[in-house]
Amino acid sequence: MNRSEILRLRPYNSGLSAPFENAVDAVSHLGAAQAQDFPAAQWGLGLRIKNLIGKDIERAFNDGKILRIHVMRPTWHFVLPEDIHWMLELTAPRVKRLLKNYNRKLGLDDALFARTNALIIHALEGHNYLTRQELKA
Repeated sequence: MNRSEILRLRPYNSGLSAPFENAVDAVSHLGAAQAQDFPAAQWGLGLRIKNLIGKDIERAFNDGKILRIHVMRPTWHFVLPEDIHWMLELTAPRVKRLLKNYNRKLGLDDALFARTNALIIHALEGHNYLTRQELKA
C-alpha cells in the first residue's frame, strides 16, 4: 500500500467520507469510538452520521443501543452491546495490569470487587436502570 492509497482510504475507514444512518452504524463501523468527554464524543460520532438530529446520539446511548464503557484502557469508549463481552475478554488483562497499583493504594482487592459486583448485579436485575449516583447509594 502506498501513501496515496492510505490517504484515499483513511477518510473511509474512519467513517468520515461514508456518512452512516445512525450512531449504531457509526460505532459498528469503528468498532469502538473514544468517548472520554461525552459532548466531544457526540460531536465525533455526529460528524459520521448523515441527517443527524440534535439528540440522536444521546438517545441511542440512553436506549442502550451504544454503550459507554472502559474497554480498551482506563478511558471511556462507545461500543455496541453485542461486542462488549469479547472486547472485555480481550482487553481486561491489560487494563487490570494498568490499574493494579492504583487499586492496591485504594484498598480495592478481588474480594471487594466480587462483593460490590454482586450488589450491582442484584440492583440492576430485571432491566432496572440506575445512574452511577443511584448505584452509589
